[in-house]
Amino acid sequence: MGFWGSYVVCRSATPLDDIPAVVKRHDGIDEHELRSGGWQIGRYAGPELADEGPVLLPELTEETGAPALTGFVLNSDTVFVEGFSAGGGHWRACLVREAAEAYCEDDDEDFDHEFPPPEEAAHAAAVWAREAGLLPDPSGLLGVFAVEDTDFAEELFFRLLDLLGIGPTE
Repeated sequence: MGFWGSYVVCRSATPLDDIPAVVKRHDGIDEHELRSGGWQIGRYAGPELADEGPVLLPELTEETGAPALTGFVLNSDTVFVEGFSAGGGHWRACLVREAAEAYCEDDDEDFDHEFPPPEEAAHAAAVWAREAGLLPDPSGLLGVFAVEDTDFAEELFFRLLDLLGIGPTE
């Protein structure tokens, strides 16, 4: 059985478990990783943050003063990615598109409208990264959004972070 839960990514000197936008929505962090430039990644097990992106991300951006990102992992098969920046607003995408679509087949929403194709997703992610002061790799972003199969979708999410410019600590 794979991982079910969310990753929250933000740039802040305040630890994620002390930021009210996150604390009021979840009982606690499972794992915490610091990345270069003051970025941090928190892993939260369970579904509590899955549908919170449209509300959580603007609050987190306001509290930290920087764009924020989430990734909801479904059984390590796919990741629903959401980002928000003050200038660019909210965007959504998915990693391992076919698996994501399979999880949504019973929903009454237009999957292609909710989750744009790889080209549009890569563009939105690059715009978000630039607004965050990062140097994204546009062709690499397109490649990661175009991946059709993987054993662990969360590994793709971390690859996405690298391609956005949120690299490991030096």
